[in-house]
Amino acid sequence: MKKLFAILIFFSTSVAKADFVPIDFISLIHRADKIAYGEIICVDENVFELMVGRSLTSKDKVIIINRFEDWTCAVRWSDYFVGQKIMVFLSNDKDGLHPIGSGNEGELPILENKVYPSLMSWHFDYGAIKKIKPLPEYKKFDSELYTGIELELDFLWEYVKTIRECFKSELTDFSRVKSAEWTCSPEKAEKLKNSNKLYAQTFKRLIKDANRVDGSAPK
Repeated sequence: MKKLFAILIFFSTSVAKADFVPIDFISLIHRADKIAYGEIICVDENVFELMVGRSLTSKDKVIIINRFEDWTCAVRWSDYFVGQKIMVFLSNDKDGLHPIGSGNEGELPILENKVYPSLMSWHFDYGAIKKIKPLPEYKKFDSELYTGIELELDFLWEYVKTIRECFKSELTDFSRVKSAEWTCSPEKAEKLKNSNKLYAQTFKRLIKDANRVDGSAPK
């Protein structure tokens, strides 16, 4: 109930004016052409360079990513700066790599050993809601706080890896799960569901979304 109340407050204060549908976290995993985390080592006017710590999709040590462009309905939580650590879910087109999502859902802040998926894209009753203040010198107008779900970096990375490797999903035009198939062993599925609440909820969510025919957002 507390998490539901916090989500309602978040949407009423932070994104009520938005005219886009946030991309849920599972869809981020399946839509991404590249998934990695690391540290920003260079920032230019239109792009930044990320020194890759770990990647699921390539062996590149450094990747060049187009900066998220602030717009009327979404503002990045802080300016880009050298030394900033993030996890990224990226699309790749003729113009290069881009963070996924009109609300910048594809860039997750990392602080020490914690990572923070946006509350906008998190549809699970798991993890603590945290508000992150940007560094004073990198604070921007209308970006006082970033509201995310605090998770252990290593845990979320293994979760993303498992969903990416063991679920074959087809998405609708609205980036919702149209069909989902578990491709790893049944024994692994049972072990995961019994080991952690997030995995148990994920299996239920994917089955529920796969049975949804209208492409509407999860409830």
